[in-house]
Amino acid sequence: MNIVEVNQLSKTFELHILHDKMITALHDIEFSIAEGEIIGLTGKSGSGKSSLMKCLYRTYLATGGEILYASSEGKTVDLVKATDHEVIALRRSEIRYCSQFLSVIPRVSAIDVVADPLARTEKNRDLARARAKDLLEVLGLPTALWDAFPVTFSGGEQQRINVARAIIARPRLLLIDEPTASLDTRTKDVVIGLIRDLKQEGTSVLCISHDDYTLERLADRRLHLQSGRITNPITEII
Repeated sequence: MNIVEVNQLSKTFELHILHDKMITALHDIEFSIAEGEIIGLTGKSGSGKSSLMKCLYRTYLATGGEILYASSEGKTVDLVKATDHEVIALRRSEIRYCSQFLSVIPRVSAIDVVADPLARTEKNRDLARARAKDLLEVLGLPTALWDAFPVTFSGGEQQRINVARAIIARPRLLLIDEPTASLDTRTKDVVIGLIRDLKQEGTSVLCISHDDYTLERLADRRLHLQSGRITNPITEII
């Protein structure tokens, strides 16, 4: 069963500072994501990868086409036409987006940054903090940093916080951008293992990555973008 079906998706930006010039970032994109499937999204910088992912998360509103999402309640929601209320509800309970960069409230400890998504869904902060501690330990973040503010951390440390925050609530659909870019091989393997554990629990993943090491160990299939178009059939790689 597919959790996501994308049909004839397009996205055009109007650049007001350039005399309303129109730039088309995505052209008639079509693909699907099955339940428990991990798709690696590849392509050069500027090919449309982030635009596609942000359309799925509805950070960007697509110009045309449809994104059909099969919710846990058995409803099919078109994320292009859904109301803001519907999108926010899905983000809270089912869909998680993890960008390359950590963006959080400055004076919140690392453990609470990670625990927050689970605390919101389970309404149990002690349980959420315990799960956050487990993830931070697995990811090798020193115990002394758990109560520190992530804004003071290195890039690699922030990335581990970001990944932990994205996966703690076990979303049904995870949209993740370069999850291993700043990590050493050992930590890459840990992150890959955690995402594959989610897959075993039924989570579907769309992962942007330029790292063949990560893609070969993580992705079931690859989707390649070039100038806003899919240029290859999705091919199975493991």
